[in-house]
Amino acid sequence: SLAVAGIIVQQLVHTPWGLPGHRGLFWLSTLIAARWIIDRPGTALGIATASSAGILLVDPTMGVHVAPYLVAGFLVDIAASAKFVRRHPWTMIALAPLILLVNLIDPFVHNLALSSLTATISGMGFYLQGHLLWGIAAGIVGTGAGVFGQSRLHRLRFPSSTGC
Repeated sequence: SLAVAGIIVQQLVHTPWGLPGHRGLFWLSTLIAARWIIDRPGTALGIATASSAGILLVDPTMGVHVAPYLVAGFLVDIAASAKFVRRHPWTMIALAPLILLVNLIDPFVHNLALSSLTATISGMGFYLQGHLLWGIAAGIVGTGAGVFGQSRLHRLRFPSSTGC
């Protein structure tokens, strides 16, 4: 699907912005939008799994670096299935920055292997801020595209009968 291909390309073609978390805008917004548009449990995790498999087929050295996609896909599906979030889809905007924080697991573990816990935590502030800000952006883009896409898809499936 288009969502899977987009995530694979985004992961393999690194954008040199130098801003922590900026790629989350692309992959997390895709997971959120697809989950709202398709509106089936497991959609985000399925897309994350297919994307991860594609990434690993192209570049097997990525290994555990695809884990954040899987965790994020799982969390998007859990959040989107909550009754409150289903009634108020825009609450996903507030949840997206928290979901994007799964992307910090790999750098945290890597830095922890090189230095003390105190030094690792104190050095993560910039990364934390970046991921939270890009997570908000991903939530806005993903939820906006998803809600719009869901309404368009609903209209295609059930056209209004303006009788003859």
